[in-house]
Amino acid sequence: MLEALRRGLTPQQLCDLTYPQQKETFEKLGISFDIFSRTSKPIHYKTVEEFYRRLWEKGYIYPKEIKQWYCPVDRKVLPDRFVKGSCPVCGAPEQYGEVCEVCGSFYEAFELRDPRCSICGAKPEIVEKTHFFLKLSALTEKVLEYVRPKTYWRKSTYNKTVSWLEREGLRDKDITRDYDWGPPAPFPGAEGQVLYNWVENLLGYISATRDWAEERGEPEAWRRYWFDKETRLYCFIGKDNLFFHTILFPAILIAHGDYILPHNVVVNEFVNLEGQKISTSRGWVVWLHDMLKYYDPDLIRFYALVTAPEGKDTDFRWRDFQLRVNSELIGTFANFIHRVLSFTWNMFGGVVPEARDERDAEAVSGWIGEAAQRVEQHLESCEFRDGIKAVLDLAQQGNRFLNEKEPWRNRENAPSTIYYALRIVNALSVLSYPFLPFTAERTREYLNLPNPPKWSDIHAEIRPGHRIREPKPLFRKLSNEEIEERIAELKATLKT
Repeated sequence: MLEALRRGLTPQQLCDLTYPQQKETFEKLGISFDIFSRTSKPIHYKTVEEFYRRLWEKGYIYPKEIKQWYCPVDRKVLPDRFVKGSCPVCGAPEQYGEVCEVCGSFYEAFELRDPRCSICGAKPEIVEKTHFFLKLSALTEKVLEYVRPKTYWRKSTYNKTVSWLEREGLRDKDITRDYDWGPPAPFPGAEGQVLYNWVENLLGYISATRDWAEERGEPEAWRRYWFDKETRLYCFIGKDNLFFHTILFPAILIAHGDYILPHNVVVNEFVNLEGQKISTSRGWVVWLHDMLKYYDPDLIRFYALVTAPEGKDTDFRWRDFQLRVNSELIGTFANFIHRVLSFTWNMFGGVVPEARDERDAEAVSGWIGEAAQRVEQHLESCEFRDGIKAVLDLAQQGNRFLNEKEPWRNRENAPSTIYYALRIVNALSVLSYPFLPFTAERTREYLNLPNPPKWSDIHAEIRPGHRIREPKPLFRKLSNEEIEERIAELKATLKT
């Protein structure tokens, strides 16, 4: 809403502009969805209305007279991000009126210290109005009972959530707002109010599934996910949204009573940019749709993986991007694949040779099996940085294998060496697919194997006599000149 005001647009118009751009960016990065829905769709409004009518009927919603900030200049009530000030818990400045990005505390906008209007900067006044509250205080023990067994969550996520619930408990939350963007509040006496964005946006996961089911022509198919206790629901978020997903979302689902609860809430820390906090308003940001103009999507995916802030804040640095891509992705992974394919093409005319020396079979099978087990375990545990490391380790093992066997010198054993090296390349084309899908598919095209791969293809043997396609390098190295150009572009957009 704030950004729409700045641009002179309605919120719907702004969403209509950004939705196709986001959808296209995801597609270019190889991130696919069964449904890429929107919370402005009628199916979402219907889902929200049904859900909160149920909570009203069960006594979890009640009206209460409250104080609010009001801007006399803009003549607007100032909830949530319409007001900024100092955190009422830790005192951090420049915080919005819902959650502190420094200490993570969750509060009402009226509790901010030294408040000012986010639109014009004016000092707000106090007004009173009846709003509707969610009785979260009645759900503290139930949410704790849900969270305590989740010891497989990331350590920081688990500790912060349990500590919050045990130390502070849950306070009732004002869930209606005095503006016209969002689903109308479905409570008697709430005419003209809409629901607070988080209590309705969280239900977007449900409404998106309903949207998917309707598109399939099976409007009730969504129920077998959300009402089936065998379903595992995963949420992937940043740490500033921890409260909403580890506490608020389970709380409202528990209050409703019919839905499954999240199995794992995978929380990432923050990624900074060249040592500073990312800020779109200051222009200190690298937009993915711009980055895709210059770089293969798998380069972006790779760097996101190896610098993933899974346990602590990390930093995107252009020179580090160059170093990691050139040395690890190209120097280790792509180099091994291209060496093997080139040897096959140049030494054997592109025909897979026969394995004459069976002594390497056990070793190679062991390396592949160990890598597959590691990748599978890390994927299941949402440890994606360790997952790509397991792939790189297998490629490095392949490089050592080639260097030890020296097929360019040891011509007698060269057929066996290349045969088993091709088995490693095949395994890499499968194991890398969740992380680097475009590269995995190009590798399989050079191997002349079907796409997309199946997990069972990891241990598949490429039969002697099979013909590969002429290989080309998977990537180009990143030059110093282009990286300096990216850094200059970033600095040029910075607003002081």
